[in-house]
Amino acid sequence: MQAPGELKSVGQRVARLNGPDIVTGRIQYADDIQLPGMLYGRILRSPHGHARIRKIDTSRAKKLPGVVDVVCGLDVPDLSIFECKEVCYQGQKVAAVAAVDPDIAEDALALIKVDYDVLPAVVDPVDAMDPDAPEAVLGAPTEEVKDPGGRRLRNVTAYNVLEEGDVERGFADADAVVEAEYQVPFFNQTYMEPNAATARVEADGRLIVWAAGQGTFTKREGLAEALNIPEGRIRVIMTETGGSFGGKNRINIEAHTALLAMRTGRPVRLTINRGEDFRDSRPGPGCWVRLKTGARKDGTVTAVEGRIVWDGGVTGSGGAANRLLGPYRIPNFRLEGMAVRTNKPGPGAYRAPGGPQTALARESNLDMVAHKLGIDPLEIRLKNGLGKGDQPLLQHDWLKDTIRKTAETAGWGRRELQPNQGMGIAVGDWHNASGPTNAFVTMSADGSVALVTGQVDITGLHTVMAQVVAEEMGVPVEMVTVRLGDTDTVPYASLSAGSKAAYSAGTAAREAGREAREQLLRLAAEKLEAAVDDLVITNRRVHIVGSPDHAIGLGELAAEAIESSGAVNGRCVLSSVPTYPSYSVNVATVEVDPGTGQVRLLDLVAGQDVGRALNPLLVEGQMQGGAIQSIGFGLMEGYRYDEKGRMLNPNLLDYAIPTALDVPNIQTVMVEDPCEHGPYGGKGVGEPPIIPGGAAVANAIYSAVGARVRELPMTPERVVAALQEAGKGG
Repeated sequence: MQAPGELKSVGQRVARLNGPDIVTGRIQYADDIQLPGMLYGRILRSPHGHARIRKIDTSRAKKLPGVVDVVCGLDVPDLSIFECKEVCYQGQKVAAVAAVDPDIAEDALALIKVDYDVLPAVVDPVDAMDPDAPEAVLGAPTEEVKDPGGRRLRNVTAYNVLEEGDVERGFADADAVVEAEYQVPFFNQTYMEPNAATARVEADGRLIVWAAGQGTFTKREGLAEALNIPEGRIRVIMTETGGSFGGKNRINIEAHTALLAMRTGRPVRLTINRGEDFRDSRPGPGCWVRLKTGARKDGTVTAVEGRIVWDGGVTGSGGAANRLLGPYRIPNFRLEGMAVRTNKPGPGAYRAPGGPQTALARESNLDMVAHKLGIDPLEIRLKNGLGKGDQPLLQHDWLKDTIRKTAETAGWGRRELQPNQGMGIAVGDWHNASGPTNAFVTMSADGSVALVTGQVDITGLHTVMAQVVAEEMGVPVEMVTVRLGDTDTVPYASLSAGSKAAYSAGTAAREAGREAREQLLRLAAEKLEAAVDDLVITNRRVHIVGSPDHAIGLGELAAEAIESSGAVNGRCVLSSVPTYPSYSVNVATVEVDPGTGQVRLLDLVAGQDVGRALNPLLVEGQMQGGAIQSIGFGLMEGYRYDEKGRMLNPNLLDYAIPTALDVPNIQTVMVEDPCEHGPYGGKGVGEPPIIPGGAAVANAIYSAVGARVRELPMTPERVVAALQEAGKGG
């Protein structure tokens, strides 16, 4: 591993290479695709949370001038992309239209008549488990889980128990025990770009789909499964993605767009509006948690016990409980994890899936134990936090270093606060993912470098890859161009998700760059009549160590290679890299109006161990962006449904997200202690920043006014209710 002082491109604050194209509008997004003879698609959706479909009549819509095709589930019985018997959440897809004009397509939807038999809906995951609750999906399989009275619970799709040690003994050894319940709603990724796709069938019958997302090959897999087409008959071209955060990991309307193109023989573009995106996307899941935590007088946690019930929406996905343990040494625990079907869309990933939800319960409980024992909340985290040697591959004190440096920056214990002001601290942890990826580099005769990869760029990844290749090949970053290959032009690459993109693809770029570098050095060794080990690359030239005048330019070498042995190139097709945990720490300072319950976030210090910041500018952006999302998660965001399963806030007016007026100064603290296998010691940084913010704000509210808010978002009404519960007025 190179020492920091030896690096020229890696570690520099390089702006995104495609930044100018993004801000000037030259970049192409999914809704920008224009093809000759293109039709426009629209989707008819269920207005009900739960209903049987008695009849679908599309005859009037088909007769509308300008309509080219109308399709519903009855027309494609071998596919399951439309519902024709039962709809189980508002917004579920029932039919689709293709027309010569988007307004005509919209008018055609109004002419489709669907006869519904409305059924009872269940929207609360705890209520959905009641043995007498309605079925969220009629006849769907469930797990056999019983209540204390021996009655089988309803709508439970997953159940598991995580257990170690002797929990009863652990609580008996505790000097302080706290137990509380928490509730978190669905929350939306609120990316700027709604879902869109364009599809065309080629003359040879192959299908081409343009779409946005986090994985080109994942989109192809989803299309092949949804349409019963071999993957080899599908080509997916990924456009620039205008935000995803996990929400576009899978297909949404791509299969419906492709089906219309296949049926009509003409290109089709389908773009959904914001209301559709809210009602029928993959939001972050909600949950209910009951958690019990015990600790000795010195702050040592002795036991944790509890249950988490994940709101799995129509798919009933989820069920894990392990994140309730967090980055702490806990000798005795027993945790039940469950997933429950409700009449909502099936949830998906949202930046550190499950992390922010479980952090609220875990970090609040730890805070309560600290206050009960009279221990500093900072010290209890340092005492129980994982450190060097506590886990395999954990040969660093990343967590404790991050806690200390973040707290020091925030002035923890030294800052003078006014009445009704308080500081709260919370910790998050994430384990870097890793997966298949690739990088291919070629040097042109002028010494410039082209890099092609199958890894989608959603966070500035391609800029980091360019820095890595520039570092290895001895050229300036501006001489490296990066292009994303499609499913026909590059090998398989996994999702850019789970904080693995820069970690894995950066490694691939490094290896490809090194292979090309070795070719350059071998060519130069022949020219300069020197040993390869005696050569270095500086200022776009190869020279003998200690003899900078005895040199040859990279362009000259590249040009000669093209004429003789072949262009200078390097490639790396990577399967996986050993991964490591990463930690984030937030310290929030708030001011609470005890009369109205209004919470004003004064500042937030966001710390994170990043291994080595491959591009500090982009790392800071990730940390600040995640922190802002955590503020929204904690204070204002959340899906709201009525008892019939209808969403009450499916727009950006009623679904509040932080604006510039809501965001205080966010100070970032990057803790750099390189890990062994990441590129130049770097780690993935995208997931951890969102985890601790909501919990830190909850703890800060308690510090300010002595009231514990246990349900998100922490609206003024809920703060007032917590104040009244604590006997503080409000």
